[in-house]
Amino acid sequence: MDFGFRKAGLSFAALLIGVGAAGAQEQYFEESAVKPRITFQWDLLARYDSISHLRARPDIERGRFELRPELGLVLSDRFRVGVRAVCDIGTDHNEDNLPNFDNYRSRGVALDRWYVEAKPGPVTILAGRFGMPLLSSEMLWDRDIQTPGASAAWDIPAGSSRFTLAAAGFVNSQREGDHTRVFAGQGVWRIGDASTFALEAAAAYWHFDVRDLNPLYLRQNYTIAGAGGLTYLSQFHLADAFVRVRFPLGPVPVTATVDFVHNFGSPTEDTNAVEATVSFGRVGAPGQMRGFYTFQYIQRDALPGAYNTDDWWFHTWARGHRVGIALTVFKDVFVQGGVVFQQRLDKTTWLNRVTIDLVKMF
Repeated sequence: MDFGFRKAGLSFAALLIGVGAAGAQEQYFEESAVKPRITFQWDLLARYDSISHLRARPDIERGRFELRPELGLVLSDRFRVGVRAVCDIGTDHNEDNLPNFDNYRSRGVALDRWYVEAKPGPVTILAGRFGMPLLSSEMLWDRDIQTPGASAAWDIPAGSSRFTLAAAGFVNSQREGDHTRVFAGQGVWRIGDASTFALEAAAAYWHFDVRDLNPLYLRQNYTIAGAGGLTYLSQFHLADAFVRVRFPLGPVPVTATVDFVHNFGSPTEDTNAVEATVSFGRVGAPGQMRGFYTFQYIQRDALPGAYNTDDWWFHTWARGHRVGIALTVFKDVFVQGGVVFQQRLDKTTWLNRVTIDLVKMF
């Protein structure tokens, strides 16, 4: 009887171990369908840029050429490592960049990305130096700005939709001795399919702890002279609401987005910003075309102008319109022409900006 009891006990223990091992294999040790490999991608921007009707400044006409090769090591479908270089050469000089409100260097070579990406189950973790992983428009954050930090996103299925909860923290967000800290948290709800109708809705909180920022990056925001020199008048505690819909209009894919930002940290009333964009078509395959229109309205202290897009001339304290059309000439290569009409909110005159881009996509 003792032998039978022990035999039954051993059988039960073996069963538990087998079930546990199977569960562990399913969740953590399942063999990846992706074999280790090295990847190489690159993109290229060649831009002609003309800016006219600037106040108290001569017109600007320049060229910009930027190559970004990225090397990746894919160890599995759950883990990869990447590094990217940026190579710039322009007809203007590096000392012209800050007075021209640029986020980039006209001339130079640097490593702008180095990161690891891990996907344990439904969570995606990024660490290193990488692009902003949160859903937002470039009105809030320029996608060309790469910053050291870490982020995590948790994907949660919910019936026919899904939620994503994400958080990110960054340091040393710009150049010139900047030690700003950026912390952000976001929730995103997604539903549908772009072939019929797809919706993304996101709400986020952004906190900017500005430290040692070069005064030339203060741009159009309110400033104040402090013990350490010129700095922002405002604190930046931002609420961001972002909505994007995708649907077909006959054979033409349509994407429409609206991004609204409110700054709770300013002592002024100039605390709101909105950007709305609609695009028709797509690029990527030869002959494909895409057109777009963007409206932007940014009050002076709605957001920090140090980190948002430099495709417009003014970073804050302005309203404007941007329209463009792109034509794919080779696979993943397109030509795009764009025009910006922008007005500072305290002025009546409008400036014009024309860009012609040759783009090689990743």
